[in-house]
Amino acid sequence: MSIPSIIPPSERGYSISDVFVTTDWLSDHISDPNVRLVDTDIPDEYTAGHIPGAVNPVDHYYKTSLDDRTHIQGPEQFAQTMANLGIDNDTLVIGYNRSGGVYSFRLMWALHYYGHTNVRVLDGGLEKWVAEGRETTTEVTSYAGRTGTFSATENSEIFASRDRVISAIDDDSTILMDVRSDDEWSGENKRDGPRGGRIPGAVHLEWTHFMTEGEIPSLKTAPEIRKILTDVGITPDKNVITY
Repeated sequence: MSIPSIIPPSERGYSISDVFVTTDWLSDHISDPNVRLVDTDIPDEYTAGHIPGAVNPVDHYYKTSLDDRTHIQGPEQFAQTMANLGIDNDTLVIGYNRSGGVYSFRLMWALHYYGHTNVRVLDGGLEKWVAEGRETTTEVTSYAGRTGTFSATENSEIFASRDRVISAIDDDSTILMDVRSDDEWSGENKRDGPRGGRIPGAVHLEWTHFMTEGEIPSLKTAPEIRKILTDVGITPDKNVITY
């Protein structure tokens, strides 16, 4: 795999530039005892090859079970999930995945929701790591039996309840932003649910629009993202609820 020219995260104009760590940074800190690397893809992807020392959750959606995937795990269950990954209150969590950062950012949101903001995403993911000729392994990392405390306290400020979403449908100051695929938006793909379609009045913009194309996808620059959003009417004066 060739390595395309990638603008470093610190030069993309983000308001919060430390959302990412680079592969160079990870290489220098991969053995730090306070750093926990999380491969956020499904177990089959993880066991096929991953970055040494990375752990892997049972379900990258962090839902209550593999059968009931409607809601995020409750605080006690989520705390246990993090503890099983070797993550405690003081851990710096680094998430990565393949084909863009969708699952890594999902981990970031889940951790932020439960009060743990010390989390970053590996820029370029596994693709960039492999393209640079860095080591991978199939050895499973486990922290079973490890002692540590993860305290989960819900942050309702970053969560939109059903009532809040319903009230936003007719609220001109709020935009509902549907980032799912085209066939989910149209209702063709119901994702095993009873009904397909979308929330009335929502704006559709699949999450992949925010990623660069090519073999090593990365998040586009801030000016590019602002233009993409502005073109569909999502401007800084609006409240935005994504789903």
